[in-house]
Amino acid sequence: MLKTILLGVVALIGAALLAFVLIGRERCWEMIAGPADGGQYDFAAGKRSPTANDALACSPGLCNDPDFTIASVNEAPAAVIEQLSQRLADTDPQSGRVDDGSDPTRARFVTYSAVMRFPDVIHLEAVTMADGRTGLMAYSRAQLGKSDFGKNRARLESLLEGF
Repeated sequence: MLKTILLGVVALIGAALLAFVLIGRERCWEMIAGPADGGQYDFAAGKRSPTANDALACSPGLCNDPDFTIASVNEAPAAVIEQLSQRLADTDPQSGRVDDGSDPTRARFVTYSAVMRFPDVIHLEAVTMADGRTGLMAYSRAQLGKSDFGKNRARLESLLEGF
């Protein structure tokens, strides 16, 4: 009886591994959890993940309870988003832009972990503040799991470092 159960478990694990190889890791996660891109994050609503698998960063006064703040800058909002989009493309080969680009003050990316290819979504938005400077809002969230072990915060800190 125990031998039969163990053989069944081994067969299931083997089938899962074969599916990951044949179908692809990204597609398997999409089949399990749905598309990684769920649309633009609403910074005004400020709804965070109920689990510890996200990070929020904003210029002062732009969002409630960010994990860290970002200084405002003098560049135009569209230029800020373009610079950050290029920086992300240069530093994260697993990332790809998923929004249609119709709003130059916003951008949305899906990126994947290196080995298991777990999907995360990165949202960027730039706005003109009352003082004429550009403020930035950034949100990064893992699609799967209850903890990202700080990966999304580290990703945003790296992306925004020196900006």
